[in-house]
Amino acid sequence: MKKIGVSALAVIVTFTVCFLAAGQADALKVAMVVAGTLGDRSFYDSGNEGLTRAANELKVETKVFECRSVPSAFSEQIIAAAQSYEVVFTVGWELVDPLLEIAPDFPNVKFIHIDAAIEGVANVSSIDYLENEGSFVAGAMAAMMTTKTGDPKLNDKKIIGAVGGMDIPVIRNFMAGYETGAKYIDPEIKVETGFVGSFEDPAKGKEMALTIFNKGADIIFQIAGNTGNGVIEAAKDAGFYAIGVDSDQGYIAPGFIMGSMMKRVGLSVFETIQKILDGSYQNGAVITYGIAQNGVGMSKDDDMKQIVGDDVMNKLADIEKGIVEKTIPVPARN
Repeated sequence: MKKIGVSALAVIVTFTVCFLAAGQADALKVAMVVAGTLGDRSFYDSGNEGLTRAANELKVETKVFECRSVPSAFSEQIIAAAQSYEVVFTVGWELVDPLLEIAPDFPNVKFIHIDAAIEGVANVSSIDYLENEGSFVAGAMAAMMTTKTGDPKLNDKKIIGAVGGMDIPVIRNFMAGYETGAKYIDPEIKVETGFVGSFEDPAKGKEMALTIFNKGADIIFQIAGNTGNGVIEAAKDAGFYAIGVDSDQGYIAPGFIMGSMMKRVGLSVFETIQKILDGSYQNGAVITYGIAQNGVGMSKDDDMKQIVGDDVMNKLADIEKGIVEKTIPVPARN
């Protein structure tokens, strides 16, 4: 066997280390700043799933900066991310104003805001979701199911409900789509709604859900982030159905989650990173995800199919088609 001299071995080791370092340095550096905290099993976690997928499949370097709903941290975390990363996603309506103030100071950073349409800033793009479309389908499902017989979780009243985290335009868009979808099926359906005032208070979410349940609602849509975990807990305790939001939440309470209205933040994050890598990304663009782009829609998992049945699933597919083809009108967004 031919022996390699110490000096030659040193050269090989040095070359290898330099090669690996260069490979790491060339990796796209992508950060995500979330206004709240990971672990909500909903909106923020969906975004993080997309970031994790990009790290695994696209080999980008990633990090999540959590603001933990502390206003003083919003600007601090965006600046910290922008100082070290080439691409920064900001997730949460609370980050819009700090982002618009900070972005001009980092002209070489690509900022992408999640869940709003931002225009007029050269290095800020945004991803906007047609949550009213997906919620229309959720409302239609709830209206069809609340009148079904033979299910102990459903009563004989035409009442459904929804719990919102905060009274802000995006949550109002969810609510409007949900109510319009329900009344598309049956104009006599009553929709009881309430806002908790926070996306981080499961106890108040549970309290609000039980209040709506006691008004006769047997299906309650949670549109409340981490607060919505309290809605799901109430469903288990009181024996009604919840509708999950943003992520597929059926696993949290099997048998009590009728379905989840998905806002596929993770998909949009992953696809945006792909565009940056392949050169098709456009600075300053507003990217819209609706049903047609697979950005919103019902979870359609096995649990949902088992609970609602083939007849409802087929009707929901027809409604989705009508929304995409614009033969079914969906309320305008705020």
